[in-house]
Amino acid sequence: MTPASADVRPAILITGATGGVGMALCRHLNRRFRVIALGRDANALAELAASLPGVEVHCLDLAGGEIASDIASLMEQCGDVGYLINNAGFNRPAPVDADIEAVLRRSLEVNAIAPAMLMAAVLPGMRRRGFGRIVNITSGAPLNCFAGHAAYSASKAALNALTVTAAREHQDVDIKINLMSPGPVRSKMAPEAPMAPEVCLPTLDHLLELPADGASGRFFWLGHEIPLTPSLDGIDWLAGTAPAGFARLWPEADESSGLDSSGADVSSSDRACR
Repeated sequence: MTPASADVRPAILITGATGGVGMALCRHLNRRFRVIALGRDANALAELAASLPGVEVHCLDLAGGEIASDIASLMEQCGDVGYLINNAGFNRPAPVDADIEAVLRRSLEVNAIAPAMLMAAVLPGMRRRGFGRIVNITSGAPLNCFAGHAAYSASKAALNALTVTAAREHQDVDIKINLMSPGPVRSKMAPEAPMAPEVCLPTLDHLLELPADGASGRFFWLGHEIPLTPSLDGIDWLAGTAPAGFARLWPEADESSGLDSSGADVSSSDRACR
């Protein structure tokens, strides 16, 4: 392994490096980047390091109880990180009415909380240097809400919201934070999927190479941009009004029912959250 101080390539941190998508990312990016690979399978990480000279491997459980101190220690070892791919994922089917708490908790820890903490760890340095690229690996699950996968869908929805919010918080600097779904690709979570992990690489390259005026806070899938929300044109959240194209729960206008939907008695901060 090349010492970090001797490697002049830009550093890219990749989580979930020993899965199907993660290994494809490491192989693809190792030529251009100083790859810092994270995973929780020590044996698989050793095999990855042996097969890809120059890759730095770190064994880390993103749902572990010491995640905050583990990330702090990792950042001290890695130095400046200009690129981050939050690829690690957890998906265990569980219906909402059966043992959802444990599955939801771990799903949130791996799929949302750990990516948020890693973003928080690298963003200050990116802001100081005036540059950064973050790609958070998401899924179509929160848009489709497949039965039996509530925890996975909810955790990826949280990741989507975190990503868009972080992007908006960094609009004033050349930091691009986007979402990418790799598509129906084979991985440890989906060994029977129809596509090879490599199909996502052109989209990933595009997101890592975005210009200063490029997209941020957006969702991409196999070369397509996917809308995260429906069109909200015409909705006035503070006034509580929507255009005629939005279905109403009842046909009568608020005036005829005597209801006050103006929100006049609600603070602006409360209204912004509704």
